[in-house]
Amino acid sequence: MAEKEDLDLDVKPASGNKKKIIIIALVGLLLVAAGIGGTLMLLGGGEKDESVAEGNEKVQVPKAHYLGLENMVVNFAQKGPVKHLQVEMQLMAHNPEVLTAVEEHMPVVRNDILVLLSSQNHEQLSSREGKELLRGELLAAVQRIVKENAGLDGPQAVYFTNFVMQ
Repeated sequence: MAEKEDLDLDVKPASGNKKKIIIIALVGLLLVAAGIGGTLMLLGGGEKDESVAEGNEKVQVPKAHYLGLENMVVNFAQKGPVKHLQVEMQLMAHNPEVLTAVEEHMPVVRNDILVLLSSQNHEQLSSREGKELLRGELLAAVQRIVKENAGLDGPQAVYFTNFVMQ
């Protein structure tokens, strides 16, 4: 029985210990919150436009939006070893409304692109300069369509994602 009496000791923590534990817990929470906040600040904190530093100035680089155009196949008009052109491309615009306008007027866009592609010379398209010239003509055609039909400036670039001549 003496053993049982030794085990029933009343141990009451001092009120000073509770305060210390609460203060330590609060300091720990503040450190965690400060670490998260600092990390978010360093990483940019979200989906903002990217900034590029030029000297002491920051220049905002607008976000690029892309629209893929379906595969297009045309026949070359002139005789020669190359008879077909297969092209896939992406349009890039900084304003997503431009790409929405392109989608709305896709039949006109595809028609004008197909007419332009079929009028090309396969010898000229064999060179990089010829492909770059074609990209410029395609861009101008799509910009004209968007301007006439939606009153917007049009996409900023055309990129070939597939370009096959056979």
